[in-house]
Amino acid sequence: MSGMRGQATSPSLDGIRGTLPRARANARSVAALTQNPGCTRRRVIDSAGLPAHDLAAKLGRPTLRGQSPFAIEGGNRFEDRLKERSGYGLLVEALAPYVELPMPPGLVVEDVNQVGGKVGSKAWMDARVAKTDEVLAKITSGDSTAPHIVDHPVLRFDLAGAEVNLEPDALAFRVGDRLELVEIKSYPIIDGQADPGKLSATAGQTAVYHMALRSTLERLGFDPDLLVWSVILVAPRNFGRQPVAHRVPLKKKSLSLSRVLSAVPKTAEVLAGLPADLTFDVDPGGTMDEATLRAALTKAVQQVGALFVPDCVTACDMAAFCRAEAWAKDDPARLGRDARDNLAGVHTLADALRLAEDGPAAGEDELADVAEALGAARSAIVRARSLVPTADLTPVPAVPPAGGAA
Repeated sequence: MSGMRGQATSPSLDGIRGTLPRARANARSVAALTQNPGCTRRRVIDSAGLPAHDLAAKLGRPTLRGQSPFAIEGGNRFEDRLKERSGYGLLVEALAPYVELPMPPGLVVEDVNQVGGKVGSKAWMDARVAKTDEVLAKITSGDSTAPHIVDHPVLRFDLAGAEVNLEPDALAFRVGDRLELVEIKSYPIIDGQADPGKLSATAGQTAVYHMALRSTLERLGFDPDLLVWSVILVAPRNFGRQPVAHRVPLKKKSLSLSRVLSAVPKTAEVLAGLPADLTFDVDPGGTMDEATLRAALTKAVQQVGALFVPDCVTACDMAAFCRAEAWAKDDPARLGRDARDNLAGVHTLADALRLAEDGPAAGEDELADVAEALGAARSAIVRARSLVPTADLTPVPAVPPAGGAA
């Protein structure tokens, strides 16, 4: 397909988003994409900058995951205490076992948020990207005026042809000839151990920042291997407010993410397979009632194919909607990735049962191997059940109540 033809027949990301507010990209959304790279729906939502959380709520299937407002506020307070309220002194103390930085007032911090302009505007974001590039260039080239810490950096990242800005609360700074990353979290590290699920999620999200920072260094003409293959996690010690730091390895996860994203189809290729008039902005005038809006948005969203598996529930804000859709369609994918992969070409679980019992119908020759495997599995289950002894139950006569008739 030529470039002009593609533009004429494919929807644009701006057209899909319409007048809906643009959501900021984050590491969680990129990590969710890498966990299920074949999901076109997730890909389109993220590339268009749509707020998946808000979409799910409008569809009547609000997200089943996410932090409570209390947890978010607590995290913000903890981060603020480490930074502004202590002049970054508490952060420097926590990092001391791993890196040596001067204490304030000798510590030099560059807060990229302070670039001027209207907060949240495209110009403000572009200025933050430029400032981040400038400061990283100073740090990596050994400029004597470079800061020790970069706070609120913005990393511009190419996500398979779609430009996204990632805003880590991670801090990048140089120690000797190495560049370090720091991630601040509010969940506790108790006796040197963090919650495995939360730690894994942190590693996955931080690996995205790590990958984006390596890409930025390479774009600026510096060796990406300056960046250490780990992140220093700073979190509360036990149940108190005193911070403690631990180094978390990232190399395996970061390289894995890079491989997955390199294999993801380009955004233009994804859009080429969608209706030219596709938009999720189904009510730009705000005149629809809730039920009408939900029906119109459902119709629009269902024009973009999803690839639901149960793992999506822990990673994607659209999971509840896609799960209900998969159940309504009797999609084998609702049983998990193995079922989805092994039953490729089988559209419903009812079809799978039919293939197991009766074999492929006329015109289903391509499913012969699947039918054979399903039939063998069914026979094995039948044999196993036949070998299970059944109890010979004899009804026990009811005992009349005391004092009753004989």
